[in-house]
Amino acid sequence: ERATGTVAVVNTSQQTVLGEVTGLGDLSHASVVFSRDGASAYVFGRDGVLTKVNVLTRRIEARTLQAGNSIGGAISQDGKLVAAQNYEPGGVKVFDAQTLAPVADIPAEYAPGKLSRVVGLADLPGKRFVFSLFDADEIWVADLSQDPHAPTIQKFTQIGHQPYDALVTPDGRYYIAGLFGEDGL
Repeated sequence: ERATGTVAVVNTSQQTVLGEVTGLGDLSHASVVFSRDGASAYVFGRDGVLTKVNVLTRRIEARTLQAGNSIGGAISQDGKLVAAQNYEPGGVKVFDAQTLAPVADIPAEYAPGKLSRVVGLADLPGKRFVFSLFDADEIWVADLSQDPHAPTIQKFTQIGHQPYDALVTPDGRYYIAGLFGEDGL
């Protein structure tokens, strides 16, 4: 419920609202990902707030202001890490999925002093995340498998103009980014 900053928990089999969670802030461009067991929802607010909601009790379990402007995130395949993609300051921040304690900060600095807005964040097998740098025309893969606090970054440059929405194929092999600034993928 974007206009009111509320999340509704719905029983889709019986078509009933089980309850609501209020006080989630600016949800104008919010997105939600779920824990692997479906008991928790991670709400990424446009205002940069990441909120962990217990779907069963319909209560907020943790909340952190992690950026100035955020537009989404992903959860690692093992369910232990949550990553947020940010427009401002530009980059990805990674948190412990249980506590929302900070784990890693990945600034999207593509040139000295220049940060890109990050879009298209998705999880990959093996504690890795892939994302697009809209302003830099790049795609990065962050590998947190060896040391989550110091991820290694693989950078793909010259991938087309303004990569935007993206997805990973079900087998985890391909990342496909749409290009906002040109026709193509």
